Amino acid sequence: MSVDGLHVERLGAGPPVVLVHGSFGSGAKAFAGQRPLSDAHELLLVDRRGFGGSAAGEAVGWQADAADVVALLEELGAAHLVGHSYGGVGCLLAAGMKPDAVLSVVAVEPPLFTAAAGDPAADELIEKTRAVAERAPELDIEDFMREWGASLGQSRFEVQAWTEGFSESDWANAEASRREQWAGDAPVDYEALAAASFPKVLVHGGWNPEVVGHKAKVGAGFAAVCRAIAERIGGEVESFAGSAHTPQHEEAAAFNELLRRVWTASAPPAD
Repeated sequence: MSVDGLHVERLGAGPPVVLVHGSFGSGAKAFAGQRPLSDAHELLLVDRRGFGGSAAGEAVGWQADAADVVALLEELGAAHLVGHSYGGVGCLLAAGMKPDAVLSVVAVEPPLFTAAAGDPAADELIEKTRAVAERAPELDIEDFMREWGASLGQSRFEVQAWTEGFSESDWANAEASRREQWAGDAPVDYEALAAASFPKVLVHGGWNPEVVGHKAKVGAGFAAVCRAIAERIGGEVESFAGSAHTPQHEEAAAFNELLRRVWTASAPPAD
């Protein structure tokens, strides 16, 4: 199985699960904590276009991601979808485009900020992240990293500390992130998702203010997005109190329990 130019690491055997990472990462890094799930499922860890082992195409972002996930669904016949952050946007888009091939969808803090327009925290994220995306083509990679970090509440020093250990591959992933389309208003087919009967789960972190400080406002924006999308599609919302943006890392065991529960709920009854 292959989708032209797309690097996919496959683990295990069983009902297939397509896992799609967010910005600045790769499939293997984003879902390292989910490898134990290969005991009962076939995991397909996707490197999005321009990230990891996948070459960049003309477009980098949700349009390419959705097309690739749809292509994988067509080859697999049916699959569970798990998307983190920007990868959650591609999964929701693909699920709306080809709902008959989706067994379940779990999206972790997708940056579909306009879904929660009117919420103060979401509105602030709309304004700040869209402004960075509009300037991104004119920014060098270091300036982009600083501005992107600032839009999500990170100080210059936090961004510097994060990027100090970047490898050549990490910088390539950052460059792909600079080229991404803004995902805030990606055209997810919420009506198709609402009509679909498969399990739909939106996940967000708790963003404890005692741990993340002023960045808790960012977490409030993501939580508002998850609630708004879940309400529109008849989905479930799950919050991980001990996490910020990456519960699949920060609370991997509990996150994996959630996935197993969702996947079991979508399975047909035994004969």
